[in-house]
Amino acid sequence: MLQGQAAYGSKRAQDENGSLALGRNLFALLPEDAFDQGPLSRANCRFVADVRLDNRPELAARLGIASATQARLSDSSLLFESLLRWGDSAIEHWVGEFAFAFWDGARQHLLLGRDILGLRPLYFHRGKDFFAFASMPSGLHALEDVPYDFDSEFMAERLALLPRAGRRSYFKGIERVEPAHLLRVTRQGLEAHGYWRPPGPSSSAARPEEYEQGLRAVVDQAVKAQLRGVGNTVATQLSGGLDSSMVTATVARLLPAGKVIAFTAVPRPGFAGRTPPGTVANEAELAAATARMYPNIDHVLVENSGESPLKWLDRIFLYQQQPGANLANAVWGQAISSAARSSGSNTIFKASFGNLTSSYSGLEWLPFLLSRGQLLKLAGCALQLARNGVPLLELGAQTVGPFVPAPLWQGLRRLTGRTAGPMDFSAVSRGALSQLQRKRKARSADLSGRPRDDPYGMRLRACADTDGGNAYKGVLAEWGLSVRDPTADKRVIEYCLATPVQEFVRGGVPRSLARRAFSDRLPPQVTESKVRGYQSADWYEALDRARPEVEREVEMIARCADANQALDIGWLKDALDSWPEHNWNRSEVSDRYRLGLLRGISAGHFMRKVRGTN
Repeated sequence: MLQGQAAYGSKRAQDENGSLALGRNLFALLPEDAFDQGPLSRANCRFVADVRLDNRPELAARLGIASATQARLSDSSLLFESLLRWGDSAIEHWVGEFAFAFWDGARQHLLLGRDILGLRPLYFHRGKDFFAFASMPSGLHALEDVPYDFDSEFMAERLALLPRAGRRSYFKGIERVEPAHLLRVTRQGLEAHGYWRPPGPSSSAARPEEYEQGLRAVVDQAVKAQLRGVGNTVATQLSGGLDSSMVTATVARLLPAGKVIAFTAVPRPGFAGRTPPGTVANEAELAAATARMYPNIDHVLVENSGESPLKWLDRIFLYQQQPGANLANAVWGQAISSAARSSGSNTIFKASFGNLTSSYSGLEWLPFLLSRGQLLKLAGCALQLARNGVPLLELGAQTVGPFVPAPLWQGLRRLTGRTAGPMDFSAVSRGALSQLQRKRKARSADLSGRPRDDPYGMRLRACADTDGGNAYKGVLAEWGLSVRDPTADKRVIEYCLATPVQEFVRGGVPRSLARRAFSDRLPPQVTESKVRGYQSADWYEALDRARPEVEREVEMIARCADANQALDIGWLKDALDSWPEHNWNRSEVSDRYRLGLLRGISAGHFMRKVRGTN
């Protein structure tokens, strides 16, 4: 099992005792990894973990561990100590990324758990007379009794963009430990429960300046903790948006003696294609404005090389062990990872979760007010937003959208030239539609694209649907890079969820809190920008050139008979037959090819690789 996961860590250790065997491959990145003696055992208890702990000093203080002793303890040792002290409730004291297994010999049970967003993966298999778990599916597939096959039913769910629910994975016979969950394994069976219950918005209103100070402080705290072990050179992804600019600037401020290499993905030179309204194709100038504020930032533009979006399919399969979610963005994502590793950095900072935390738009405040009959407050907020450039049509759709029946909303979207929902641009098998519809209702999933009227619940559901462990682990194995995202820090998430929603639209400005809070460390071009970056704006040029490759891939997928259970091969072939000559960035065209076709190919490639039908 360890050999099956050798790409994810080279320092191997194992412990076999009676009916339980534990092991780990360590990819050493942190100073304290030198003291990692896992798997650990004491008092009839045994423990193994994959962890980066972001509140080490606080946890050690609660445990009464002196700072001199703490410096010689690995992160996994601190988790083990806290479990021995507090039992299951220890997890409430942890901040960071983790997946762990804890064996309680006295009670004869095994406890598995993951962090709140699932940024460290953990899978398991229930066999006839054994139970096995591993970070990645390849660890389980090393066992002869674990089947090596894809789960076509789960594949169909993902193609239909159903929110994840439960423990199913892309592989038959392999289940995941859900993010923010503990799973107890006993001789009688399994018992799972969620442990994270973040606070909702506070009813007591503080001054706006206090919320700004609070956001700055919690982001600084998260960045400082995640800088552990980065050395003197660190890479960041820097777009022209608030989130990546905020993270890059904060890294530069907290690492004044180090070098920050900020990578910005841009289209090919001379690209002048149209982008959706309110978006910009090239964010180089906005990103450069942030970089110029800090002498220790080296700003590097990563131009689109025109590579086929299918180029990375085999490597995604090998390292992430799941279908790639966005092949168009994988082109520049892989280019930045390669450049970051060549720069000498072992870490890359991102800000993928900022839209739900630090730079949340707050626009769900409008339907929230309408649903509670606070019409004067709603009118005042809407008027301010309109004066600040938010289009009236967008304001109207945002305000009344949650209350429009889903079929009517979908019809209105079609009338305006947009797709009505995922099924309009999905390559999922039409034979699976009735079953998918039942699952959609059971999960209360609205796939019509309507806005929500519950700011807290919407963001909490988005957290529950997150499971980035395989992708992060894949970057580590492929490029030797630790991916770190301060906007996904537990303290940042909980602070933003507890902040009154009106703070995010104060003054009629979407993302108001982040704009105000970081105006001292970002240029006005960024904090006042009203446009969004359109990633991989020239995506269709590379796809158009790769058409013969796309056709060959679809033909190979068609030879994998069982792929038809999840995929509509006819839909893929029709997309090829209807290949557009222009208007690639029209909504219905972009959705069909950038989303539907490429996602379908990614899923089909995964299935044919699993089946070996090359």
